[in-house]
Amino acid sequence: MKTTTRTELLEHSRAKVELLEKYLSTYLNIISRVLYYEKIHIYDLLCGEGKYSDDAEGSPLGIMKTIKNHYFSNEKTSPNIEVWFNDNGASEIEIGKKKIQRVQNFISKIFCPKNVSIQYSDLDYLEIISDVQSKVEKLNKEKHVIFIDPHGYKDIKLKHIKSLLSKKNSEIILFLPLFDMYRFANKSINEDFSGGTSLREFLMDIFGSKKVKFDSVFDFKDKLKNAFSSHTNCFVDTFLLEKERNNYYALFFFTPNAYGFEKMLETKWKIDKKEGRGFKLISNQQSIFQEIEISTYPQDLISYLNIKRSNSELYIFGLNHGYLPRHTIKVFKPLRKENKLRVIDSKNNLVPKNGYYLTYKNYKTPPEKIVYFELSKK
Repeated sequence: MKTTTRTELLEHSRAKVELLEKYLSTYLNIISRVLYYEKIHIYDLLCGEGKYSDDAEGSPLGIMKTIKNHYFSNEKTSPNIEVWFNDNGASEIEIGKKKIQRVQNFISKIFCPKNVSIQYSDLDYLEIISDVQSKVEKLNKEKHVIFIDPHGYKDIKLKHIKSLLSKKNSEIILFLPLFDMYRFANKSINEDFSGGTSLREFLMDIFGSKKVKFDSVFDFKDKLKNAFSSHTNCFVDTFLLEKERNNYYALFFFTPNAYGFEKMLETKWKIDKKEGRGFKLISNQQSIFQEIEISTYPQDLISYLNIKRSNSELYIFGLNHGYLPRHTIKVFKPLRKENKLRVIDSKNNLVPKNGYYLTYKNYKTPPEKIVYFELSKK
């Protein structure tokens, strides 16, 4: 058997599964405490082989082991969960078997709580995405986590993503071959050429007829993220995965909920403790992350304070830039110590030095407490 990226789970793909597991673990802990929701639906729409020739475990096993761990970590309790695994491909590891058959075999060996049901199918992506859309639209008191990991991007449609998010009860994690797309993006969006039809259709779907220029793979990522956010009216963030030097994939995360967005950012920072941007290969050569992706967040944050801002505004500003409240506080602490930043309440009284109130509870309506930040005029 010839080994390929479809038969082995390379390092960047292992990082992808790790991110999914960590986020799902946090997600289950949060949603299980919200009595409003009757059930959680988890969809792995292109779930792959399950386990690979190098014994690495893919997303289906990661999902089920996360559910199992949640159950035993919470006094043998679990929210009601329905999991749907789908892949219509033939196995490249066991000739004569379908991928979904392998997944079902591996999953059968993992403990599953009684109130967790599992569905398997081997549908084409465009067929199953339609079925999932119908399900999401009908279920109001149920939450949905949808993981889409295609081989390529030709079947990914903006209308599907918008539909899945329209009821505000879903999160989507979408995996895209970012660098392969970027290499031909400028040419595709400006002209027709042989082999560029799928990419052109994808880009035109997202950016429309307006001319867009992408200056780097990172600029391409940012413009995709901003366009996705604009089209869906949701929070969108990315997690970069370096397959090899200068070759990036990206996970795009969509959620209508600020708290869910904060939890995904926390997950990213657990994996990339230094930059919170993505997984990069360890090598003797300096990563392009360090060469190009230098954070300007402190300067951006101070520039944003050109007028008085509330804690609610600053909470969202940080999240939209990929930073957690603790990062914002780290910038603010020395400014307050040097009396360059004032934090005041609604009556213009100074707030105690450790008071920042940059939390979801102070963002949502009604907030627990409103305070204001302004740069000193001295």
